[in-house]
Amino acid sequence: MGAAAAREMTAERLAHALEQGDVVVHYQPCYDLRTGEMVAVEALARVYDAESDELLQPAAFLEVLEQSGLVVHLDEMVLALAARQVAAWRRLPAGRRLCLAINLSPADLDDPLLPVRFREATEAAGLPMDAIIVELTETLLSETGRGHEQVLAELSAMGCNVTLDDFGTGNASFDYLRRFHVDGVKIDRSFVQYLGTGGRRDRMSESLVRFCLSLGVHVVAEGIERPQHVAVLRRLGCPFGQGFLMSRPLPAAELDELLASDVVPAALRHDEEAVVLPALVAEPDAHRLTLLERFVPRVLGGLVALVLGLVAVLAAVGHEDSHETLTAAAGNRLAAIDSLAARGVDMRLGGVRDVVTAFSRSDAVRTALATRDPERMDLALETLASSTVGTFNTSLYDAEGTMLDLAPAQAEPVVVGRNFAYREWYAPAGRSTTAYVTQAYQLMTAQRTWAIAVAAAVRDDRGRVQGFVVATLALSGLQAEIASVFEQYGVEVTVVDRHDTTLASSAGRVGEQTRDPRLLAAREASGRGTDGVLWAVSGVPAIGGWLLVEQDRDEAVGTVVGRADPLVTGLLAGTGFVLVLLWMLNDRRRRQLKAELRRSNAWLTSVLDATPTPVLVSDVDDLVQHANAEAAVLLGVPADSLRGQNVRSWLTTRDQPSTGRDGFSATVVTREGEVRLVEVRVRELAGPAGEPMRLHALIDVTPHHEEHDRLRAQGRVDPLTGVANRIALDEALSAASAPGRPSQALVMLDLDGFKAVNDELGHAAGDSVLCAVADVLSGSVGPDDTVARMGGDEFVLVVRLEPGVTHDDVATRLREAVQATLDGHPFALHVGVGVSIGSALVGADGHDADELLRVADVRMYDAKRRHADRRPRR
Repeated sequence: MGAAAAREMTAERLAHALEQGDVVVHYQPCYDLRTGEMVAVEALARVYDAESDELLQPAAFLEVLEQSGLVVHLDEMVLALAARQVAAWRRLPAGRRLCLAINLSPADLDDPLLPVRFREATEAAGLPMDAIIVELTETLLSETGRGHEQVLAELSAMGCNVTLDDFGTGNASFDYLRRFHVDGVKIDRSFVQYLGTGGRRDRMSESLVRFCLSLGVHVVAEGIERPQHVAVLRRLGCPFGQGFLMSRPLPAAELDELLASDVVPAALRHDEEAVVLPALVAEPDAHRLTLLERFVPRVLGGLVALVLGLVAVLAAVGHEDSHETLTAAAGNRLAAIDSLAARGVDMRLGGVRDVVTAFSRSDAVRTALATRDPERMDLALETLASSTVGTFNTSLYDAEGTMLDLAPAQAEPVVVGRNFAYREWYAPAGRSTTAYVTQAYQLMTAQRTWAIAVAAAVRDDRGRVQGFVVATLALSGLQAEIASVFEQYGVEVTVVDRHDTTLASSAGRVGEQTRDPRLLAAREASGRGTDGVLWAVSGVPAIGGWLLVEQDRDEAVGTVVGRADPLVTGLLAGTGFVLVLLWMLNDRRRRQLKAELRRSNAWLTSVLDATPTPVLVSDVDDLVQHANAEAAVLLGVPADSLRGQNVRSWLTTRDQPSTGRDGFSATVVTREGEVRLVEVRVRELAGPAGEPMRLHALIDVTPHHEEHDRLRAQGRVDPLTGVANRIALDEALSAASAPGRPSQALVMLDLDGFKAVNDELGHAAGDSVLCAVADVLSGSVGPDDTVARMGGDEFVLVVRLEPGVTHDDVATRLREAVQATLDGHPFALHVGVGVSIGSALVGADGHDADELLRVADVRMYDAKRRHADRRPRR
């Protein structure tokens, strides 16, 4: 409807439309973001205007209805229509858990009979009260008074779920959480729209979602319009959401078709995300295993045998070669040794560089830098150290170069907190997309060990540098490898980096600047020196440097000639064949082990599925990786749909005590809508690759707590009369004295002459009189009032006062009712039992329970003395 037509709407036209029943309800679905199941519908009123022949939106009539008071009538019609419709939908397979969300207006809360209207409407429709969600906006709550709080408390006590709508848009949101019993919050769309956009508003919106989840209430995100909203909300663990991305508000007929089709909205289907999670035991891919680990190793083994044979043939022929040919062969041998050694150094340092590069892009190090949590930083650095070989230490820096953490922690020197932006690696690592390898330097240790560092920048999603991660490698390991080459081949080896600094040398010259022209030429080459030395140079790309191998010409030629000996050649060939055979046997054993791993994985999965206790297995971030059949039954969803979901998004911990650091208590809503209390026992596990995992055992303790509540309730009842005892009375007095409660009176009643009943007629007769008094007192007050027996013939009542009624009026009414019962009771009538009564007003006469009882006791004995003075003297 246009704006001009909306201004023309009058209360009379709207009243006529309501009288004609021209109210249409549209329903906007709310979905479980974890499974894609529709769990609730929000009822939205539309009014048909006959004059304009249009269906009016709330903006056209809501303000007029609120000003005229007709909004209460509209809300009654919406509740009645929607309750019948949702009750019908709950009979469909896809609607068994469907709840109805109803918006209240300030005028609704002015009616103290609102809870009664809700109960009558839902009972008439056949809809349980726990399927009703009452949504309250901050505008409404800002206008509530004490009476309104009582109405909301009664709705909550009846089973309705009270939800705070548009959360985060007002200044009083947190105050409402304190004042009212809230079962859920709906995060306003103004926050949801920034999720996944990056920047300050994105972080603020994520913080609001995390805060709401920490309250332990049901959290709904409204205004979901883009797929990135769903992805972020799932990552944060937000369970429910609604928005145009899934569905716009629909008429009842269209929503009926949607439920009948039982189709998950495309935006909530998990198959689009292609989430791949590891199995409990690492299981290799069968096709990849056959191709790479069966045929390729055999081909390589054959090639190795062929090469060894060719080497033996060439060595035999080499006996008859000239001295020049032998020299050339020796040079080729040096070149091969140089190439292999250079490749080994490059693979060693390049592997560390690749590990550090990959680690700088992992979520673990990003989270550690973002939170600055010492435990997360320690764990991240320990993980990096375990992924590399020969690491001296690992460290973490912020974007300005200040060290945040060092592992393992060193007592001396104390370097954490110092700024290292002056270091050679700082600027190159910040400009590079991969890890940067530094030049050699001496560590600040007692041994002054030579080392190099591999540094990589940690970047956020927009490519900005958050900090740096550094792995320090002692050059002693590289020096040992060079020494082994010297010992094996009898050749001199030198390794220099891009700065012409010696990293390793068979002569022990580590850290020195080289002046060797063969290395300073910076090109791969080989040749014969003027001093009778053969040499070869190969590049080491990982450090941008070079590796030099050199040997005396006569020694090199002698080595070649010695290797040409037929016996040696035969030994080499035989050794090669033996190695190939052993390798093939080992390959067979490896395949057998992997087959055993597959069987173990299947066996472990079957054990978990056969376990009668619900069990969830998760990673350290509490993302479910496996759920057994019992857990799926308890949570009411297929086990596969739990994979990748956050454990706590399925468990509500609000108002539940913790069971210790190894577990917690939570509530679970089953598929049938039944609330179960569970104790979650958590145990740490090691995954198939040694990664930390967690086992969550869900123990249903609902029967235990129900029995505990039953026994506790029995302990609060007087065994003779069935009314409350002193324990229950103290609780009622504490509740009556709480701020915000309606006016209540405390009434104390004592029977005069009751002792004579026991003395003359026996205790059985006295018990009969006490039971009769308890019955008449219970029938004379409301169901929410408290009647307690203090002991003997003394009773105390806590009674809510109606407007215009004083505590003296209540006391008088109760005394007359009890006296009338006593006058008609055969035992009390025979002896003559009277009633003395005193009362006090909670608040005006005190708030403390003992003080109120003292005031009422004094007034009761004043009444008893006045009664005694009026009694005729014999």
